[in-house]
Amino acid sequence: MKTLVWCSSAIPATPSERRARRPIGRDVHAYQAMLRNYEDIARWADAFGFDGFGSAEHHFQTEGGENMPNSLLLYAKLAAQTRQIMFAPMSLVLPAHNPVRIAEDLAMFTHMFPGRLGVAFARGRQSRWMQTLAQDDAVVSSHPRSDARNREIFNEYLSIVEQAWAEDSFQHIGKHFQVPYPTGGIRDWPLADWTRAYGGPAEIDDEDTVRQIGVVPKPLYRPTIFVPTTTSPRTVIDAARNGRTLLLTARSREKVRSIAELYRDTSRAHRRDLRLGEGMGVVAKVFLGDTFDEAFDLAVQTAGYWFHNFFQAFGFNEGLRTAADDPHRKVRLDDARALTRRMYETGLLFCGTADQVRDQMKDMHEVYGGGRLDWFVWEYWAQALPGDEAPDIQRAQLKTYAEQIMPEFRSTSQPYWATGKVGL
Repeated sequence: MKTLVWCSSAIPATPSERRARRPIGRDVHAYQAMLRNYEDIARWADAFGFDGFGSAEHHFQTEGGENMPNSLLLYAKLAAQTRQIMFAPMSLVLPAHNPVRIAEDLAMFTHMFPGRLGVAFARGRQSRWMQTLAQDDAVVSSHPRSDARNREIFNEYLSIVEQAWAEDSFQHIGKHFQVPYPTGGIRDWPLADWTRAYGGPAEIDDEDTVRQIGVVPKPLYRPTIFVPTTTSPRTVIDAARNGRTLLLTARSREKVRSIAELYRDTSRAHRRDLRLGEGMGVVAKVFLGDTFDEAFDLAVQTAGYWFHNFFQAFGFNEGLRTAADDPHRKVRLDDARALTRRMYETGLLFCGTADQVRDQMKDMHEVYGGGRLDWFVWEYWAQALPGDEAPDIQRAQLKTYAEQIMPEFRSTSQPYWATGKVGL
């Protein structure tokens, strides 16, 4: 099992600091401090032998939440400063972007840093930036009236990215996007003879009209494509059918197992003979300490704080629902500690000493019986810890996991830097 660190890009601050420096997201000193710390974490993850590093795409969070509007740009800097780690935007929200530009940017990265790129694609939930960037008020997946439209756009755009990578030139006439534009082609192309002689064979017709487009460069290799999901069967089926790696947010044992079986069975129906857990990863939070209480307190201060004050409002707590919750009301927890406790009890958070966390992860790694996961994605919220002691705690979290937990789940084919003690 490979481990990818999915790092928060929230600006660490206490509530009083956040209020006094509002809007702290536009405080250049606060953003610089966050960015330097974020870069340190990526370099530590590389030195300690982690397989991947990524962060979520978010925009316009003036309140100081996650603000990583262009992770690929930052990863180009970090890839030049690191040795082996794969960088993977987690995720690029396709309905808010031009899919042809996304295909170009990612292909360029594969040439700049061979073997160092993966990418997750997501549908998008937050209306403030989704609607603004897409210039469309019916494109957000969390709104019932726009969910179907959002999925349509996502599926079409992802197919365009994959087609652009695979074919020397292509045409796409879709419901939401056209390549080239407009549908009838680009008439009176001034370089018609040049393109006819040297471009793709089908790019231009006898009437000097551009009929197909070729994306340059062709990627050096096809990056691993991750598709995150909570529990949507349709997303699972689409990922399995198209050979994309599914990332499932940790849930109950029964839910993880059932999703893994659906992914495996759908893959086999499309001639991909996978074992249970192959082509899949689970996303969960991890907090380590000398005692369980120490680790739990760190979780409350970081992930608990942010999920209670921010993500809870977007319905993320539905994955924490239990039989005791009112089925007619949204799941809301009273405070950050109660929310953190619920995340731990429902399997979304692993917490405690290294021995405790290693034991907690064993069943998940085996897909709760008979399988073995390809990926574990550590939703790393220690980055959001305020205070001068935060970097030492963040580094210790990574180092402890790398030395005392990660080797337990490595296959024998892992490279040398991932099999023994690590240090920095």
